[in-house]
Amino acid sequence: MSKKLFAGIILGGAATAASWALIPERKRQLLKERANAKMGDIADYVTDYALNALDIVDEKLAEMDDNGVTDNVKAATEKVKKTKDQVLDHLTNDEFDKQTAAIRKKLAKAHEKENDADDDIVIDATHEE
Repeated sequence: MSKKLFAGIILGGAATAASWALIPERKRQLLKERANAKMGDIADYVTDYALNALDIVDEKLAEMDDNGVTDNVKAATEKVKKTKDQVLDHLTNDEFDKQTAAIRKKLAKAHEKENDADDDIVIDATHEE
């Protein structure tokens, strides 16, 4: 398929060049002027559209700031930082290491009992030894 596409591009380009050469000079000049005018119109349209879109976005951002969105985002950020600090404190706390050691001890005891009918390991955080 790529060979057919390439051949089509070559033949189309050759046909365009041949037809351009056959058009009188005055007609070519008119076509160039029309194409430049259309390109200018398209550029103006796209620029106006982009500026209108930016105005809408700026307006929406201003509305959001008026509604306190910035304050809400800052509050949420602070809450996430606080929660992160709590989790890190819990993981680095000595109590966490003691709890982990107790769980390991229970798991080791569970493997020692070969005649135990209940092979399930139950970790219950509500019951302390």
